[in-house]
Amino acid sequence: MSAKTMNEKRVNGDDNVDESNSFDLLKACSNISSRFSHAIDRLFYRLGYTVASHPLKTIIFSFLITLICSLGYFKFYSEKNPLKLWIPPESKFLRDTEWLMKSMEEGFRLQSVLITAPDVLQPHVLKKLSQISTEIVNFNVYLDNGTSIGWNDVCFHIPNIAEFTENQRRKRSIFESNEVLLNIEKPLHRFTRSERPWNPSVDLNSFIFCSIVDSLPIGCMIQNFLEMWNFTESTIDNLTKQDILNALHTTNTSLTTGHEANFERLLGDVTRNETGHIVAAKGLLTHFMVYVNFLKSNSEKVGNLAGTEDWASEEALLWENEFLRKMHTLKENLSDNETNIYYSAGRSYGDISSATMFQDINKIMFGSALMFIFMILVLSKFGWIELRILLCSMGLMSVGMAFVSAIGLCSFLGISYGPVHTSLPFLLMGLGIDDMFVMMASWKKVQREHRLPRDPSTLPERMGMMLQMAGSSITITSFTDVVAFVIGSITILPSLESFCLYAGVGVVFIFIYVNTFVVAIFTIDEYRIQANRNAFAPCIAHKSNRLWCDAHLMDRLVSFVYTKFIMTKPGKVIVLMTALAVTSYSFTGLLRLEQKFDPNWFIPERTYLSKFTTVKKGLFPDQGYEAAILMGRLNYTAELNHIAALIETIENRTDLVHEISSWVSPFHDFVQVYYDTDFFTTTLSDYDFRFYLSKFLHTHRGGKYRANFRFKTKLECGEPVPEITVSTIDFKYKRFKSRSNYLSAMHAIENIVENAQLKSGDGFATVWGRVYGNWVTDEVIDTEVSRNIMLALACVMFCTTILILNPNVCFWIFMCVVLTLINVCGMMEVWGLTIDLVSCIGLELERAMKTVSHIVPAVLYGGFSTLLAVSMLADSEAYTFQAFFKIFLLVIIFGLFFGLVFLPVILSNEYEITPTNGSRKRRNNRRNESNVNVDDKEMISFIQMNGNGNIEKL
Repeated sequence: MSAKTMNEKRVNGDDNVDESNSFDLLKACSNISSRFSHAIDRLFYRLGYTVASHPLKTIIFSFLITLICSLGYFKFYSEKNPLKLWIPPESKFLRDTEWLMKSMEEGFRLQSVLITAPDVLQPHVLKKLSQISTEIVNFNVYLDNGTSIGWNDVCFHIPNIAEFTENQRRKRSIFESNEVLLNIEKPLHRFTRSERPWNPSVDLNSFIFCSIVDSLPIGCMIQNFLEMWNFTESTIDNLTKQDILNALHTTNTSLTTGHEANFERLLGDVTRNETGHIVAAKGLLTHFMVYVNFLKSNSEKVGNLAGTEDWASEEALLWENEFLRKMHTLKENLSDNETNIYYSAGRSYGDISSATMFQDINKIMFGSALMFIFMILVLSKFGWIELRILLCSMGLMSVGMAFVSAIGLCSFLGISYGPVHTSLPFLLMGLGIDDMFVMMASWKKVQREHRLPRDPSTLPERMGMMLQMAGSSITITSFTDVVAFVIGSITILPSLESFCLYAGVGVVFIFIYVNTFVVAIFTIDEYRIQANRNAFAPCIAHKSNRLWCDAHLMDRLVSFVYTKFIMTKPGKVIVLMTALAVTSYSFTGLLRLEQKFDPNWFIPERTYLSKFTTVKKGLFPDQGYEAAILMGRLNYTAELNHIAALIETIENRTDLVHEISSWVSPFHDFVQVYYDTDFFTTTLSDYDFRFYLSKFLHTHRGGKYRANFRFKTKLECGEPVPEITVSTIDFKYKRFKSRSNYLSAMHAIENIVENAQLKSGDGFATVWGRVYGNWVTDEVIDTEVSRNIMLALACVMFCTTILILNPNVCFWIFMCVVLTLINVCGMMEVWGLTIDLVSCIGLELERAMKTVSHIVPAVLYGGFSTLLAVSMLADSEAYTFQAFFKIFLLVIIFGLFFGLVFLPVILSNEYEITPTNGSRKRRNNRRNESNVNVDDKEMISFIQMNGNGNIEKL
C-alpha cells in the first residue's frame, strides 16, 4: 500500500492500517518472547527433574563447590587502611597524603581533656587540672615482656629551652639591659643595634650558645594552662583568681618548654571586660601530643575492622588505652555539680566507630532467628508431618554456603574484604529466602493444577514443573541483581567497589545453590512427607497426615483483598490517588535531599567521645577544621615573596579561614630586626637564608616552628639549615554547615595555592587537611549514586524488555521502579537521612525488581520476612544499621505498594482478563468498571501477549 493511500485512509478516519501494523509488530515481539520464555522453562524443568532424580549427589556436589571455593581463604585479606577503603584511589587527597607521610615521616596524635565550669579561671578548677595532668604524665603501661612505657616514651618530643631562657634572663644584667625577651609581632620601626631586643641565638657566641642548647633536655609537646606556672603544685595550690588573670594577660611563653604559647586559645566561651581582657571562661582545654612515625605505622597491626583507625604505633595505642581508663576514673572522682570533665584520645574514634559498627551483630542474629521461625510458619502446613524444619534450616545453610563461597572466590581473585561487607549475609539471606517463598508458591500451584499422582515416582517430574514455574522469576531477580552490582562496582570508591563485587558473586552462588542444593533438600523433605514421617523425628511414621489448622488462610486473604477492595472501581481510585499524593510529597523531599556526611554520626550519643565533641563545639564554635599548606623542595630564597603573597591572600579570605599560623612573617621580622635586611625587597642568598633560618628556629619564638619543617639531614645549632624537603603553613577553616560551603572553601584555597606560582625546585605546593578525606568522598558520592541508579534503571528496562517484549507492560514496570526510587529517596530526606557512603550502599541493596515476583503471597512473605529481620535494627545506636533499617523499610513498603497494588491496577485498566479462556480485549471506555471479573492470581502477575492473545506469566 502506498503512502498516499495510507494518508487517504487516515483522512477518511480509517486507522486500521496503523493498528494492523502495530498488531503485527506486537505479534512478532510476542512470538520472540514466547520462544525465549519456553526455552528458559524447558531449561529449568530439566534442571529440576535432574536434581530431584539425584538429590544426594546434588547435595554432595554443592558441598564440594563450597569446599573448593573456601580454599581461597588462604588468600583472605581484610583491608584496614582508611586510605584504601574510603578515598578514591586517583584523588588528589590520596596523592598528597602519601607524599606527606613519606616526606614528613612523623607527626602526633591528640589526647584531649576538657574541663567545664561556670568559671574555669578559678583556683579549685586549676587544682583539678593539676591532679589530672600529674596522673597522666606519671602512669606506666606494662607490656607482655615485662617492660613498661610511660608518657616520656610515647610523647612527641621537642627541645625544652625554658631553663636556658631563665638563665639568659639572669644574664641580661651583664649587658645592662632591663628589657625582657620580647614577643615581636610586627616591628613598628627599624631598631638600632642598641635598641633591638637582646637575643641569645644572635648575640651569644655560637659555640657558647650551641653548647648550652645541646645540653638542654628534651621535653614533651603539650598545650596546658598550667605551663604558666611550670606545673609547680605549691604555686598552683596558692593561686587566687587575680593571680590567674594576671598570669593569663602577661604570659606568652611556656615556663615548662620555653616556647611561645597562646594560652587564650585553650579557653572556651570567654567573657571579656570593657578593655577586652578575659575575666571568665566556661571551658578549659588541655592537649597531650603522642608521637607517630608514619613510615613505621602498620595498619595491619594497629588498624581495626572498620577501617577507621588513624596512624599509630602499638605502644602508643596501649598508652592511649590506659589514658582512657585513667580519665574515666578521674572523671568519676573529680566531677561535681559545677565541674564536668570530658576527654578523648587518638584512638577514641576508631575504637567507638568500630565497636558500634559491629556491636549489633547479635541483633541481626536474633532477627535471623525470627526470620527462620517465620519461614517455618509460611512454608509449612501445621501438622507433625508437613512442618518444613529440614527445608528451612537447610535453606538458611545455603545462604551460609553462598557467603563462604563468595568470600573464598573473591579472596582467591585478590579482592580485599571491607567493613561494610558485614551486611552481605543479610543481603544473601533476603535473596535466598525470597526465592524459597517463590518456589513454595509454585509448588502449591503445581500440586493444585497438575493432576499427577502424588507418589515418589512422579516427584522428579513435579519438581521439574515447580522449578520451571519459579525459575524465570528467580532468574530475573538474580540476573538484575548481578548486573546492578556489576554496575555498582564501576566506582571510584574502593570499599563500595569491593562490596559490589562480593555481593555480585554472592548472588551468583545463591542462584546456584537455590536451584540445586535447596531443590535437592526440597525433594528429600517431600519424600519424607509422602512417607508420613515426623518432621522432628523422621524415624517415626504416622498413619495419617492430620493438620492442626487451615493452611490456606493467606491465599484466601489475598484473594479477598484484591477482589473486594483493590480491584473495585473505588479501590482503584484510592490506589491511584494515594500513589499520586505520596509521590508528590516524596518528590518535594527528593528536591531537598542533601549530600552530606559527618564522621560523628558513627559515634553514639551516649559515648564519652560524643559528649566531648558536642561540648567542645558549643564552647569553641569558631574553631573549625585544621589544614595546612604543604611545600616541597622549593627555591625558598626566590619564592619568599610568592609565599608571603599566598599567605596574605588566604588571610584576607575571612569568609573561609578562621586563623592562619605562618612562619614567614615572624621570620621576616627576625631577619629585619637582627640582620637589618628586608627579604621582601632584597633577595637573600641561599647561604644567608639558611643561616638566618637556623638562627630563627633556635630562638624561643621561632622554636615552635620547627614542627613546620623537615630537612634532608639533621638540623644542627650554629650551622645553616640543611636543604628543606618539606615546609608547612598551618591554618584553620571556619566551621561550615553545608556541603556546598566546605567544598567551595576547599577548592577556593586549592586555587589560591595553585595560582601562587611556586614553580621553583620541585614545584610541589598543595593544601591538605585530615578533614579532606571526608570532603573528597562527599564530593563524588552523589555522582556515584546518580550514575549507579541511572545504570540500574537502564538495566531494569533492558531486562524487562528482553523477557517481556511488550511496550506497555515494560513501560509500567519501569515506571514502578522509578516511582519506588522517588519515594524512597524523598522519604529518606523526611526521615533525616542524607546521601552518603552508607546510604549509597543501602541503595545498592535496594532490589526494586523484587516486585516482579509472580505470586502475591510469595512477594508479601519475602517483604515481610526482610522487614522482620531489619526490625531488630530499629533501636540500634550504629548509624550504619539505622540507615540500613530506614532504607530497607522504605524499599519494602514502596516496592510492595507499587509492584503489587499500583501495577495491577494500572494493567487492569489496559487489559480485561478472563480466567476462563485467557482472551484479551482492549478495555472499552464505556464499560462499567464497577464489576470486573478478575482472577487475583492472574491479575497480580506481570502479563505479556503472544500472537494468539494468550496470557502467560513471567
